[in-house]
Amino acid sequence: MKRIKMFPVLVSVLILGMMLTAGCGVARKPVPQNQPNGIYQTPAQEPMPTSPAEVSKIASDLSGVAARVPGVNGATVVITGTTAYVGVDQKAGLEKNETDRIKRDVSDEVKKAEPRLTAVFVSSDPDIVTRLRRIADGVAAGQPISSFADELTEIAKRLSPTM
Repeated sequence: MKRIKMFPVLVSVLILGMMLTAGCGVARKPVPQNQPNGIYQTPAQEPMPTSPAEVSKIASDLSGVAARVPGVNGATVVITGTTAYVGVDQKAGLEKNETDRIKRDVSDEVKKAEPRLTAVFVSSDPDIVTRLRRIADGVAAGQPISSFADELTEIAKRLSPTM
């Protein structure tokens, strides 16, 4: 007899427990398709040119833009797709916070001068600047940028894009 009286109580507790478990679950929201990943991105109004001569001219122009930033002696720019790699030769004896400011300023000026770029990597590391110069010289000599893909990938791993 006791068993029969306990059955409705047990069923009620079981149903209440299932409702609480189902109702308190974390709401799963779909992951946004375009998550910000720290890279300066804007939709390109028109595609970047693919002609080596045009890309080389844009890179040369951007080198001049970067070199005009106060604190910069010279700059080397390599463009692949919509990404620019900028190697900066800074004036000697600058402090870390001044170096960071120069990198930000260079990035901002390059982005203003060429709005079709979606990412700009800036470095003042002498090794990276030398590698970028070697790549730029190779491209100017007629080598395709694709022949430097591995080296550019390695450079990108060592750098973080500037905001």
